[in-house]
Amino acid sequence: MGTLPLAGIRVVDLTWNLPGPYASFQLASLGADVTKIEPPKGDPARFMPGLFEALNSGKRSIRLDLQDPADRARLEAELRTADVVLEGFRPGVAERLGCGPEQVRALAPRAIYCSITAFGRTGERARLPGHDLNAQAWSGVCHVARDAHGAPEGLPLPIADLGASMAAVSSILAALLARERDGQGRVLDVAMVDAALSFAATWNHVDPAGDARRQLPRALRPFAGPFLRRLDRERLHAFPHYRTFPCGDGKWLAIGIVDEKHFWKKLCAELALGRVADWSIPVRVLSGRWLAHRIRRRLASDTRDAWLTRLQAADVPVSPVLTVAEAVEAWRGRMVGPDGVLRPPLARFDG
Repeated sequence: MGTLPLAGIRVVDLTWNLPGPYASFQLASLGADVTKIEPPKGDPARFMPGLFEALNSGKRSIRLDLQDPADRARLEAELRTADVVLEGFRPGVAERLGCGPEQVRALAPRAIYCSITAFGRTGERARLPGHDLNAQAWSGVCHVARDAHGAPEGLPLPIADLGASMAAVSSILAALLARERDGQGRVLDVAMVDAALSFAATWNHVDPAGDARRQLPRALRPFAGPFLRRLDRERLHAFPHYRTFPCGDGKWLAIGIVDEKHFWKKLCAELALGRVADWSIPVRVLSGRWLAHRIRRRLASDTRDAWLTRLQAADVPVSPVLTVAEAVEAWRGRMVGPDGVLRPPLARFDG
């Protein structure tokens, strides 16, 4: 592998927990020299077994008390040579600690200053405290993630945190490219709620069950409220061929067919489902539970690995449902190095 694209770029990371450290982890993986500044008691992630190590591979770390003048002077020395500064304090805190955007600009005029907060640096909600669940709630994600009874709930995967990390990285890279043209530093305002809202609002346009709603017989529509609410909640999972199924050995298989008629016909042929292969998507959605039951009964007749081999050979989009530990092992060599360290989801730079 040649020189990594961010070789020579110095990053000072003043963030803790997840969004900022995951962003600087990606920058380090691209070759940046990352110095992590921790409070005297350490990053709170140190007390979550495995999390700190996963997020902070490839960085150097120093602990500073930014209330102490001597430690603040050490921070200023780090900032003077920084190309990128990451901070995750609530608005106003960085300024009190001597590392706000204007203070950093005075020390390093060409630095890219990136702030990651729950609700942004400005606006009426900027100073509200918040974590991933709060951003999911404000953004509509909890509504999208309603349970079978219609109750909103947060996704277990912290998509507001991780989405903000990805937004920060892409924005930092764009700002570094712009600096190459004009020599100017930038101040970037990344909000977790923005990332989550972008995901939720985009997905809200996806309505594969819309045709099924419109094809409901008019006489049934007054009684179809619960059914329609279920379709609205399930989105793509309203398709009986876009969900997970248990197999005969208790292991699970994921079938991921959306609107591809050729995949549906191949699945029907392999599972001997008969004439349903010719059914339109709206009819499949309206008959979803019955069709899913038929698919489930067929898959229960053999093991997951047997079905996986057979359906992959037939070119059906099918996958085993793995635990995280199994997935790490399955992707060793791509997402996981020989040393067992997880890589961030970045493109490979092979030359």
